[in-house]
Amino acid sequence: MCRADENQDELESLIVQLKDRSTLFIDDRELQSLETSARRMRGEIFFAERWLIVEGQSDYLIVYGIAFALGYDLDRHGVAVIDAQNNGSPAMFAVLARALNIPWLAVFDGDQAGQTYKRQIAERGFNADEINYRIHLHSENDLETQLVADGLNTELRAILETLGERNADSLNDKDLIERLQNSKTRYAPALAEQLRSNVDLAQRSPEAFRNAIGKLRGLE
Repeated sequence: MCRADENQDELESLIVQLKDRSTLFIDDRELQSLETSARRMRGEIFFAERWLIVEGQSDYLIVYGIAFALGYDLDRHGVAVIDAQNNGSPAMFAVLARALNIPWLAVFDGDQAGQTYKRQIAERGFNADEINYRIHLHSENDLETQLVADGLNTELRAILETLGERNADSLNDKDLIERLQNSKTRYAPALAEQLRSNVDLAQRSPEAFRNAIGKLRGLE
């Protein structure tokens, strides 16, 4: 449209600027949802230096334990972990982080839901390079399957035993995963505590979490 205009270069620059500015727009519906979520989560996320977006409460607890064991206390370094599945949507928080100029990363399950979160964020105007850098997916469909695939079977069975789960020490992997999925809010705090105090165990934890924690150290 501007090719015949003598100010073509200037107009093209203005159009690009407008496009970039438009990505910061958040509509009233999303703002209302964000306000509700922020109240539930406490407004401290808005004072954080970086955000790590995860799916649920189990991820939230476990990633804190891993990071502490690996020498990167998330609270101390101003990282807010947001379990977006319970507080809105991952895409909404990614857009808000961009609008507030807060560096962010995300870790999602490798299942269809995780792929959907990744696609929804991409649809909000993030380019492919940024998506690939910022979003990490577990290689397995869900967190519990990933933990078992990473070889934390013995620790997880022992945790279930202490929680009163009968015959947990003799469960096969399939049944172990099912028990864990039905006990998310019970096993996760216990595993997080073990991870926090055991570097070797943390180094066997999900790679997606470890990679994200490594990137957080210098994230801008």
